[in-house]
Amino acid sequence: MYRRIITTVGTSLLTNRDRPWAGWRPQTKCDLPDPREVREWLSNVDPALASAETNTLRAMDVSEQDELVFLHSNTEEGTFCAARLAEYYEKIAARTTMEKIEQLGYSASNFDRGLKCLIDIVVKHVKDSRNRGQIPIICATGGFKAEIAFMNLIGALMEVEVFYMHELHKEVVRLPVLPLAWDVAFVEANKEFFTWVEEEPRSSSEVESWLKKEPKLRPLVEDADDGCTYLTSAGHMLYKVAMEKIQAGPRATWPPSDPRHPKEKNKVSATEHHRPRGWERFVDALCEIDCVSMVRYENTNWSGPKVKILNPEKGEICVRYTKDNLSLPLFVSTTARGMEQTQLVADYISKKVSKY
Repeated sequence: MYRRIITTVGTSLLTNRDRPWAGWRPQTKCDLPDPREVREWLSNVDPALASAETNTLRAMDVSEQDELVFLHSNTEEGTFCAARLAEYYEKIAARTTMEKIEQLGYSASNFDRGLKCLIDIVVKHVKDSRNRGQIPIICATGGFKAEIAFMNLIGALMEVEVFYMHELHKEVVRLPVLPLAWDVAFVEANKEFFTWVEEEPRSSSEVESWLKKEPKLRPLVEDADDGCTYLTSAGHMLYKVAMEKIQAGPRATWPPSDPRHPKEKNKVSATEHHRPRGWERFVDALCEIDCVSMVRYENTNWSGPKVKILNPEKGEICVRYTKDNLSLPLFVSTTARGMEQTQLVADYISKKVSKY
């Protein structure tokens, strides 16, 4: 499987206009539509119009190599929407699963706990996908606004690309892996406190004794009505992500440059027969990437993602340039070595593809 796309699910499938059950709102306490009716409608409607989630996943070129994880709130309508989406993508993706975010719903008193559950689930999937050689991707389109905000933060801190698209947009917004170095030393230095306060409920008086010794911990905790003090959702995220970063070790760096001139890297025939408009400019742009060693025509075309890793150990990537229903498959050799370094280059090329 190529990517594990971790997708938050909202209720736009139910609440958007132009569908047989239009007008449904959680506030109205109306019955949910018949699942069979929704399945039938989804199978015939344009994904760009079906929901915020399908609109985004359409732009992400989901293929039979991808795994989709649908994260839904602890509400009846959240579960309903996630189930319909999982059913819809069963025939498209390699695997679809659903996960309920406990305590994430309309209750303000439990919402912070729900965000902590969300953090735990996302960190778990990012770690597991990397261990399995998959590429974790966050699709943060659906769900509560606070939920989406935390997904963006997790993506930035864990170096995971985040995709977003409003249901009325035509172009996907990509929040790339940022070259940020954030210091996990604070969490590491206070690991004993974080572990202790997370183990079980701690009385506010006990926690206060720690805070007096290290005041910088104070913004990361909050008092609850039960007389105990807990990590805030932001503190919980900082702790979980920092520990995962410490355990995972350093991430890949950009590969070395190939000394050859861009024109020497271009091995694509100049013949224009049945080639998409603008292909020469696109190939030139690939050859100008410093770590690219060679670009040539690829004999095999494929569906799904326009950029895919062919051989991570040799830094070999396949790229499909498409324009006006014509495609040009390309083989790109790079100086990258290993999955993580090759993925860095593949992500960079993906951004170039989206601009042409």
